[in-house]
Amino acid sequence: MSHYLLKFKTAAITGATTGIGRAIALEYVRQGCNVVVNHLGLPSDLCHKTSLLSEAAVIKDKYHQAGRLIEIAGDISKPDTGTELVNVAVKSFGGLDILVSNAGICQFAKFLE
Repeated sequence: MSHYLLKFKTAAITGATTGIGRAIALEYVRQGCNVVVNHLGLPSDLCHKTSLLSEAAVIKDKYHQAGRLIEIAGDISKPDTGTELVNVAVKSFGGLDILVSNAGICQFAKFLE
């Protein structure tokens, strides 16, 4: 890899153990960015979290200038979790440059209700 577009940057990504959030997290790591990912921490999420951490470690082994990835569990809809996410990024990597707000819920309801 000749370009590390996000070298020396730090990102926090919510909803990052699956789907788009996961893809963003892994590409940011590939591009040299240190990443703090947030997830709910449910038992059903354990396999996704483990897989993400494993894949990030493979990237780090392959690309010596790749970033690091750490995770924190918590419900991002709670203000304390958001504060913790920022604090972990600052404590672990010295700051926070990028926030990807990817967490979401899908609640089905009738449109007019």
